[in-house]
Amino acid sequence: MDKIIHIRERIEIQKNRSHVKQYQKKIDTLRRFTQCSSCGLKCSMCSQYLEETDTQHSTEAPDYGFVFCDCCREEFEDFLSLSRGEGGSQVYWHNKEWKRMWSAWLRYRRAIHDFLHSREFATMLDELEHQP
Repeated sequence: MDKIIHIRERIEIQKNRSHVKQYQKKIDTLRRFTQCSSCGLKCSMCSQYLEETDTQHSTEAPDYGFVFCDCCREEFEDFLSLSRGEGGSQVYWHNKEWKRMWSAWLRYRRAIHDFLHSREFATMLDELEHQP
């Protein structure tokens, strides 16, 4: 009787292994996403890799908490100025949809920031750190 295979037990073990693999894939995806979304080598808006000229000027720009290429920084500064009601834009594409785009992008970036500083994200990082 010792050689009898308990099929239900084996099925349960397989289910658990599959569940652990799927859980690990999700965590790996989150890890990649969070690393890429806070990369200091790419523009926070357009994701273009920065050149030396972009990084040299970034220290002169006010600290927004984002890394921008020169073009995106100028657009963001225009957005901030227009949002504060400081004059009108000289560029025709700075319309209400353009403002909505930048507003949505800021909400998206705030959501990422909030998630990265959540208790659950800290717990996930702690789990990763203490994996066998």
